[in-house]
Amino acid sequence: MRGAAVTAPAHQGRFMVGRDISGNWIVSDSLGLTGGVFTDRQAAVHFAMAESDYAPGEVCAAPPGLVLSLDAVFASARKTG
Repeated sequence: MRGAAVTAPAHQGRFMVGRDISGNWIVSDSLGLTGGVFTDRQAAVHFAMAESDYAPGEVCAAPPGLVLSLDAVFASARKTG
């Protein structure tokens, strides 16, 4: 499967839970303000739900094949730090 692209849904909520390239559980914030690396999926979902004040539709699972990264969070931290 050469050059396959993965498209995310139009509204995916503020937080997306999935895995990074190393297989770690990641929470990615669409605003680039927060996020993290977690030991398991349950911890990642718990963090995302708490950060979104348990608002419906603000936490979603990454589509199969989508690899998450925290690069945006680290980049903004370097700019402000």
